Amino acid sequence: MHARCDNQGRPFGFALSGGQVSDYKATDTLMAFAVPNPKAMLADRGYDSDWFRQDLLLRGILPVIPSRKGRSVPQKTDWRRYRDRNRIERMFNKLKQMRRIATR
Repeated sequence: MHARCDNQGRPFGFALSGGQVSDYKATDTLMAFAVPNPKAMLADRGYDSDWFRQDLLLRGILPVIPSRKGRSVPQKTDWRRYRDRNRIERMFNKLKQMRRIATR
């Protein structure tokens, strides 16, 4: 499950993908939601790809995504901004605690 949220952890929308599919494959669906573009996009290492970073920069969005461990040239990450991603993790935690959503 992928979600696009505001800076308070309130979801704008969700996208579902298979468990074997890479996270960055759902980025087109997430970016297609009819909400204003943010100043920065916080995401985990699963969304680290050159074309996604380039797409964000073309839209005027700062990518705050840590590099994958296997990347030959690591990208710089604003760790101060990245700390705010815990709000999104807390949102997913609340969803998983709701048994109806977690078991469907």
